[in-house]
Amino acid sequence: MSGSGVWAGAFDLEYGHGRLDGESRTIKDELRRIGYLGAAKCRAKPVKAAFEAHIEQGPILENKNKQIGIVTGVQAMRWYDLIIRGVPCHAGTTPMEMRRDPFMALHRVIDKLYQIADDFRPLARITFGAIRAEPGSRNTVPEQLIMTVDMRHPERDQIGHMDRIMGETVMNECSKYRLTAEVKEEWNSPAVNFDDGCINAVRNAAERLGYSNMEMASGAGHDSVYVSRVAPTSMIFVPCEGGLSHNEEENASKEDLEAGCNVLLHAMLEMATA
Repeated sequence: MSGSGVWAGAFDLEYGHGRLDGESRTIKDELRRIGYLGAAKCRAKPVKAAFEAHIEQGPILENKNKQIGIVTGVQAMRWYDLIIRGVPCHAGTTPMEMRRDPFMALHRVIDKLYQIADDFRPLARITFGAIRAEPGSRNTVPEQLIMTVDMRHPERDQIGHMDRIMGETVMNECSKYRLTAEVKEEWNSPAVNFDDGCINAVRNAAERLGYSNMEMASGAGHDSVYVSRVAPTSMIFVPCEGGLSHNEEENASKEDLEAGCNVLLHAMLEMATA
C-alpha cells in the first residue's frame, strides 16, 4: 500500500522510496535496479470513481456460499513493535530467581493479549508475526525481545480501547519480572467507510447479473484504503479456496473470477454514465 499511499498524499515520496525490505534494500534502489524509477510525478489526479476487485483473502464468502462480496469498508489496523528489556547474563552461572529475563514475561504477555481479542470478539484480531531475541546467543539470557503485533477491529472506538488495554497489560506484566517495556506504534490505518454510490453500483451489478452476494468489511488492507481519500471508492470480493492468501496454495475458481470481473465492468459502467 505504500505506492497508493504516496499517490494519495498519505506519505511523502521520500518515505515511500525509503521503505526497506528484510535485507535492508530500499524501494527506490530496487526500482532503479530494474529500470522502473520513472520521472512521472506520483500524485493523485481527478478520478470519478475507483473500484478494486480482489479475492476475499478469508473464508467467509466460501462458508456462506456467496459469490460476490460487496465491500463497504476496511477495518482499522495498527502495527506495533513490542520491546521487552531485561539484563543479559550467562545461561549457566546465573540462578533463575536472580534473572531479569524477558522471556519470563513473554508467555504471560501473549496470553493476556490474546485475551483482549477474546474480550472484543467476534470482530477483533491480534497476531504476533515475528519475534527476535537480542543478542541472540544460545548461552545468554537476552537483553531484549522484539515482537511484532498486528491488531485489527472494524470499529474505531473499539480498537482504541484495545490499544489502551494492551499498553497497560504489557507494562503491568513486565514489571512483575523487573523488566521494562515499550510499545512502539509502527503503522496506524483508521477504519475506512467506502462511498455509498460506489457500493450501490457494486450491489446493483451483482443483483442484475444474478450473483449471490453479501455485504462485508475487508479484514485486510488494500490500495483502496488510500485511494478512497481522494476519490469515491469501493471493492468487489470473490471467494478464495479455504480462505488462503499470501500462500502458494492460494486459489480462486475461474467461475468466481469471471463473476468478479463482470460485476466490476457493470459497476464501472453505472458510475461512468451517472
